[in-house]
Amino acid sequence: MTRANRQAIGLSNDMDLLRARAVLKTYHTLAENYFGREFELPIINFKQKGRAAGTAHLSKNEIRLNYFMFQQNPDAFLEEVVPHELAHLIAFTLYGPRIRPHGIEWKLVMIRALSRIPSRTHNFATPKPDQLFDYRCACQEHQLTIRRHNKILKGTVYLCKKCREPLKNIEYH
Repeated sequence: MTRANRQAIGLSNDMDLLRARAVLKTYHTLAENYFGREFELPIINFKQKGRAAGTAHLSKNEIRLNYFMFQQNPDAFLEEVVPHELAHLIAFTLYGPRIRPHGIEWKLVMIRALSRIPSRTHNFATPKPDQLFDYRCACQEHQLTIRRHNKILKGTVYLCKKCREPLKNIEYH
């Protein structure tokens, strides 16, 4: 990738981040108006990787968004993921750390304060893993990501959901 291409992507990312912040501020204002109090405006960025569309880091008051998924349908992504993650932060602020992530408190924030339908899942395509590792059980072959492969190397045992047998790396057996 050329320097010009990297700079163009960086500019695009900057513009997209400004857009995400604007959507965040809109929903943030809705929450403040509904609850009649101020909430600290969270940090928002595109640092989320993998299969999650976004995550709310409660102790950091931070929302991380997945740029790969954002690029597929920016409007739908921002209207679905930003309020979802903001609702986690607001529910945490209002009700404390002992609430369930998608429990009644989170649902009430989504419905009443943000006027959104609560949903735990997304329909955005996930990025393909860079590398997959072949494993086998008694009934079939499996492909695992580097994260699970490394956990197995450190002693974690994964069982097949069908036959309940441990997965074995094909290269080593």
